[in-house]
Amino acid sequence: MLAILTAYPALWWLAAPSFVRMLIVLLWFSFFFGMYNGAMVAALTEVMPENVRVAGFSLAFSLATAIFGGFTPAVSTYLIQVTGAWAAPGYWLSFAAVCGLVATVVLYRRGGVGSSWRGGVRST
Repeated sequence: MLAILTAYPALWWLAAPSFVRMLIVLLWFSFFFGMYNGAMVAALTEVMPENVRVAGFSLAFSLATAIFGGFTPAVSTYLIQVTGAWAAPGYWLSFAAVCGLVATVVLYRRGGVGSSWRGGVRST
């Protein structure tokens, strides 16, 4: 939720850049990275059946990295051109955070994380 709400304001705050401001925003975004990355590794490995755990985890992680990491420069440039605001890449970051939040809610409501999986079939 914090990434959704603070991505644009944090980048907007950098309109008057200084070393201290850039450091604060970098540390703020690094905090987000550390929080979701630590939980993501555990959640993705728990939700995958044992017989496809390595392939499933690597595919999910690689696709997310390719989509959000690969398209970020192009989308950011486009957003800046369309809006004229240097902080517009915050919209893309907020969109990625919304996608992560939706995926987490769906995963936990479905009961995927923490359930016991045996050979690709959920055991009761």
